[in-house]
Amino acid sequence: MNKKFKNKFISTDILILVLSFVALAFGGALAYLNPSYAGVVALGIIIIVVLIFCNAHTARKFVKSIFYGSGKHSNMQQLSFEKLNVPVAIISKDTIVWYNDSFRDKFLNGKDSYLIQLEKVLPDFDLDHSCEENGADIVIGEKEYTVYSSIPNDESKLWVSYFIDDTQYKTDQREYRLTRPVIMQIAVDTYDDVLKDLKESTRAQIMARLDQMIEDLVVYNNGLVNKYGTSRYTVVLEDRKYQSFYDNQFKLLQDAKAIGGEYNVTLSIGVGKGGVDFAENDMLSRQALDMALGRGGDQAVVKTTDGYEFFGGNSRSVEKRSKVRSRIVANALKDVVLQSDNVLIMGHKMSDLDSVGSAVGLASIVRCFERRANIVIDENKTLAKSLIDWVKQDEGMENLFITPEKAANLIEKNTLLIITDTHTAKMAESTNICELCSKKVIIDHHRKMVDYITDTVVSYHEPYASSASELVTELIQYILPTNAKLSPIQAGALLSGIMLDTRNFSEKAGVRTFEAAAYLRRQSVDTTKIMRLFAIPKEIYSAKATLVNSAETYKGVAISMSDEFSQELSLAVPQAANDLLMLEGVEASVVAILAGDTVRISARSLGGMNVQVLMEYLGGGGHLSMAGAQLKDVTLEQAKAKICESIDNYKK
Repeated sequence: MNKKFKNKFISTDILILVLSFVALAFGGALAYLNPSYAGVVALGIIIIVVLIFCNAHTARKFVKSIFYGSGKHSNMQQLSFEKLNVPVAIISKDTIVWYNDSFRDKFLNGKDSYLIQLEKVLPDFDLDHSCEENGADIVIGEKEYTVYSSIPNDESKLWVSYFIDDTQYKTDQREYRLTRPVIMQIAVDTYDDVLKDLKESTRAQIMARLDQMIEDLVVYNNGLVNKYGTSRYTVVLEDRKYQSFYDNQFKLLQDAKAIGGEYNVTLSIGVGKGGVDFAENDMLSRQALDMALGRGGDQAVVKTTDGYEFFGGNSRSVEKRSKVRSRIVANALKDVVLQSDNVLIMGHKMSDLDSVGSAVGLASIVRCFERRANIVIDENKTLAKSLIDWVKQDEGMENLFITPEKAANLIEKNTLLIITDTHTAKMAESTNICELCSKKVIIDHHRKMVDYITDTVVSYHEPYASSASELVTELIQYILPTNAKLSPIQAGALLSGIMLDTRNFSEKAGVRTFEAAAYLRRQSVDTTKIMRLFAIPKEIYSAKATLVNSAETYKGVAISMSDEFSQELSLAVPQAANDLLMLEGVEASVVAILAGDTVRISARSLGGMNVQVLMEYLGGGGHLSMAGAQLKDVTLEQAKAKICESIDNYKK
């Protein structure tokens, strides 16, 4: 029967083509040469139309007989399907070959049209998509339909399509989504550190203008705003109104700066949306605000159940840290160390002076309480080999450093892992150690990343600090007994970390930084030996010069790439990135080298460009003026293309 059906369509198509050609060719010629034959031409055209109609009608009846069957026992079934309220059509390729009464009434204005082209009736209909599980959506006039089609076999090539009118359902669904609650938490993150020093009248004027701006904006968008405390707001909006904040990239951040004028007034905004109820969105908004503050403030962070999205965050963060919090963290760290049998301390991959220096400081704390402490590090992949060798000369520190493989054998149920100078597992020295240890402590100063370690017993994350060594130095002053003292080498390790991340106190060095350095200097530190830690071999100096000389500038960013560097010359990468900042017209620098199957990238800036945002696009991180990333299984050309793409996105 399928073959017979197929032959009927072939004969119909041939007949239409032949008769059409005859009508056009001979009829036109006769009418042109002798107008008296016009009647004959008209008669021929009528005959053609009748034949086409008859063949189309026959094909339609044939399809109907295939679809229904011809037995008398199926009459009731035939009648029910013919009169079904749901529009149904049978489609052969791009042609509608049969339809029921409902289809004719709704889509053909109640008139029969045989073998009509599908695109003439349903121009936006995707037949293949309608065969999928969820069907295909289509709009016809003011109605919306979901179309479900059967999958044809290879012989018949017939689709049976059902048109479900779900206009009301889709309208209600859109309205439901547009009215979903969105909660925003807004904090004036410079209130306690900038505005507090102003005259009361000046501060009141600035806050009054800020209050009015936020209230006017929220009321205009039919939302609710509640101010609590002196500098925080909770805003509730419908999703449809929130979209304007999203579309203008949270212009509220810039408007707040304009209100502050010469004073540094910045906001941090946390947005929670997509939760099942108000409570979940409120929780998401608070997590987003914590993320915004953890990344330095002056930005908006949107948190949904799918992850984070960031806006702004390109300005320098204002130092604001509480010594009270340092004291609380110090006491908590002391308690968790005393409750542990042994402690492992770990920094980030390709450890530097700050990572190793802060780890040495933490080891001194742990050993003060007579607990075993070891620093987990791969000495073959570090930028602080000279510091490690120096620390090993200190009494009792000979066996302080162990490999990740040996550390795994020391992990017990009551082992504590302290992670310093990073807060993500993928950037830690060993992800395996992170997974094996159930008790974790985080101490870090980098701006917060979305994949931060969450299962911690203590987390001391301060993006306003210059270095992890500075944070550890503050903790030491609250933890060590008054009669205890750091050895000159331990204090020197911490001071070297501070000097590295502040570039010898020339960048991101706040009051607390100099206080920490002063404390370490009182521990009989030999600064001459510390300076020797920064000395580099001639080969590294030459490699650094090569990287600087081969740099190219792209939109204000100096980019240098090389695949000729061994592991021993890796130290030249961050140093070259620092030196490139001294070139005229350079806002930031990015240096990358190919090491094995990994491209290691180091980025630097003087604060005008946020290199953390650049590196986050590549899966890395850091903070505003110093960041890095690693790309696996890519060529240098591919890495350079991604770096340029990241710069393009940043400059938008």
